[in-house]
Amino acid sequence: MKTPGGCLKILLVIFLVTLAIGFGSFYGRKFIDRYQRPWAYSTTEPLLIGRWHGNFRDPDGIAKQLTIDLFEPESDDERWKRAFRSGKRRRRSSASQRSFDGKATVIGPAGREEYEVWGHVDKEDYHRVELDLIADEKKMLTRPNFYVNDVTKGQWNANKMSCLLTFSYRRPDGSSFWNSADPRYSKKINLTLDRLNR
Repeated sequence: MKTPGGCLKILLVIFLVTLAIGFGSFYGRKFIDRYQRPWAYSTTEPLLIGRWHGNFRDPDGIAKQLTIDLFEPESDDERWKRAFRSGKRRRRSSASQRSFDGKATVIGPAGREEYEVWGHVDKEDYHRVELDLIADEKKMLTRPNFYVNDVTKGQWNANKMSCLLTFSYRRPDGSSFWNSADPRYSKKINLTLDRLNR
């Protein structure tokens, strides 16, 4: 017959083993990510993750400011939850290891534009980056406007990011408009962004 003390010891051992596995998973995954995703987690090199800022003129020639905040693919809170989650763990695909999200803001004379950002680094060179900007349709400006659509051909180093902006012309109701005869609608703008958090 097992004594209450024996059961408590077994439960304590199970608890300590679970704790050790969780801590090992958290710190082990974090250590591996420093090498698999140095653009997000390196402790010795500059990171892509963070805040970037630049000034540009849209296809109408209107001066605007763009600020982009790029988030860690996985926060420490998310990593802790995953470390102690029971069941079979799914392996991340190569594409998901290169992906991240964020938010962006464009400020101009007509007001403030809010965007959700989805992005990824290039498979061969993580200093090359592409971003999709999705405008918040609940916060459209009160007049038609050229919204940033994509940040393409991004190339970043320690404190600079060069890129090409593409645009979509949107009405206040969120609908888009295109005129192939008007060069403004296909215009692309070169932009250099500066890192704000060094």
